[in-house]
Amino acid sequence: MDGNEMRALVETFEAFGNHRAGTGTDHETVAWMTTQLADRGLTVSSVPVPFDRYQVTSSLTADGHALDHLPVFYEWTGTIDTDQVHLAEVDVRPGGHIGALETATAAGRATGAAALVLATQHENGSLIAVNRELRPHHGLPTVLIAGRDHDQARHATTLRLAMHASLDPATTTNLEARTRPSDHPLLLTTPLTGWFGCAGERGTGIAILLDLVERFADKPLLVLATGAHELDYFGVRQWVATTDITPRAIVHIGASVAVDELGDDGDRQLIRSRVALTNLSGPVAETIAERLDPAGFIVRTATDRWMGESEVFCALERPMVSFTGNGIDFHTPEDTTARVTSAQSLTTVADAIAGTVHALLEN
Repeated sequence: MDGNEMRALVETFEAFGNHRAGTGTDHETVAWMTTQLADRGLTVSSVPVPFDRYQVTSSLTADGHALDHLPVFYEWTGTIDTDQVHLAEVDVRPGGHIGALETATAAGRATGAAALVLATQHENGSLIAVNRELRPHHGLPTVLIAGRDHDQARHATTLRLAMHASLDPATTTNLEARTRPSDHPLLLTTPLTGWFGCAGERGTGIAILLDLVERFADKPLLVLATGAHELDYFGVRQWVATTDITPRAIVHIGASVAVDELGDDGDRQLIRSRVALTNLSGPVAETIAERLDPAGFIVRTATDRWMGESEVFCALERPMVSFTGNGIDFHTPEDTTARVTSAQSLTTVADAIAGTVHALLEN
């Protein structure tokens, strides 16, 4: 595909809406991805992944004026309507720092408040979502607000939170697609879910994955598109725990692989906070580094320290290259196609990752 075709895929993915696991948007995205893979000649199977979905309705007001907010998933269940709210700021950068959130919620509980409102610190004042483990945390009703709304909340005479939250049975999906049967296929994988439209975080990886499928359709491929990324990689954990497949190698296309930004000269430039990790060393690792250089990835070879879903895939003990990154809009509602990627950046990254796949197949 050319860059404009890939960018159109990112736009389509973003347009489905908030890509949270188990939602209508999740199911619509799975149906779309199934069609994309089948149209490229792959045989696609759908593997349901049941889980307890955090279902929540909530209202947050400052002196009667509604504030945009995001409940902290799995932190609390029940029904409440209270103005006994503790307000604090929390620095969860980069990309939604779980430890910082847990520290803030523990401090909030110690105040004796009935509910917590946490304003996320961000260069642009954005709301930043935080990934969650798929289990009850037995905390207080807690919501995140954008840092830009902190002053409004702080100066309000009454800050009120009404919330109803429960755990309800739901299903996300792992998609498996093959070019042809093989005992040792090359595994190409990317997640399908996230917090918002996640055009850069998820969409760029999906577009590049589909481009790789076209380039290597004559090879024995297993394409795995997983659900519940934002819930501690639950879909991947289920797949790795049950698979009997031994891949030839793994190419994990994680977050923000083709995210760019405006440079000082007004041109779009790939962000520098993107990393390629591999457990390979020697000549093949050197070749991978050379082929990724045009795309500006930080390359770490012979690693045993992984990020994202590669933290789970590493249990398969196979040769792996894993890509991930984050930008200023990572995990925020501002992660939109118009802001975070371009046809040229997608082309540059797709060419570089394709070079990596060639290196793995040649090894």
